[in-house]
Amino acid sequence: MRTDSRNFTPKKRVITFLVLTAILSSVAAVLDRRGVFGHAGSLAYMWCPGLAAIISTFITARSLKAIGWTTRPKWLALGWLIPIAYASISYGLVWITGLGGVPSATFLERARITLNMPTRPDWMVIAAAFGFISVILLPPSMISGLGEEIGWRGFLFPELSNWVGPRMACIVSGVFWAAWHIPAFLSGYGADGTPRAYQIACFSAMVLTSACVLGWLRLKSGSIWPTALVHATHNSVIQLFFDHITEKRTWTPYLIGEFGCAMLVVLLPMAWYCMRDLPSSSRTDSVEVEAGRFARAS
Repeated sequence: MRTDSRNFTPKKRVITFLVLTAILSSVAAVLDRRGVFGHAGSLAYMWCPGLAAIISTFITARSLKAIGWTTRPKWLALGWLIPIAYASISYGLVWITGLGGVPSATFLERARITLNMPTRPDWMVIAAAFGFISVILLPPSMISGLGEEIGWRGFLFPELSNWVGPRMACIVSGVFWAAWHIPAFLSGYGADGTPRAYQIACFSAMVLTSACVLGWLRLKSGSIWPTALVHATHNSVIQLFFDHITEKRTWTPYLIGEFGCAMLVVLLPMAWYCMRDLPSSSRTDSVEVEAGRFARAS
């Protein structure tokens, strides 16, 4: 017998998704501690929200198209540029103020070896390394980031938007997204050189502000691909380029990376703009329909 989608309100869909995400993530964490996934433990954990979204889609008779599989090139370009923009400004401020140095001698040495550029000027090595990390290494990062985005932006954000409105959906989805990372912190996830409470606070603030930007992008584009590109590009350029090219000084660990506060200088005003540009109240029509209208009109 086919399930009637009218039996499932956005509230019921949200609860179904969150319960499944919690169950799948708990199972993945236990299996990872037992070494079942080998070196793919993080990938398995990051796909728990995506798998929960797909299962919830069938359980609640939600259309698979509602996840948002189509897009336009301009939104993909924006998805790639957004994390590069806020990272460049944030780290640029750290370098200009002298709170962190650039470039790191270790980064340059390793980049020359990896890219086989032993005699090239520093600027050329840096440019090549950035291109390699932000473009060539993007597909593997997309594979893991897509799992999260199918869940948080493909399923949770649209259903929350239809329940409590897009603005509140950004905040609520960000809270759940941040809370989902807490077990990882308890298992040792984080950085060195700063208190764990500080790292959790900075990371949670980054996730909350990012959720506002990603929610806005999901609604405007009608697709999860631009948000997946933001996710993947962020992970690549922050963790592999900007963090490593920065020479550490006394206060640098408190500023850079996902566990520092520098990125909030840019993400906070971005989140404020995105929130102001979103409708404040829930609507009877679906977010996917409204997002499609935005995309067609652009």
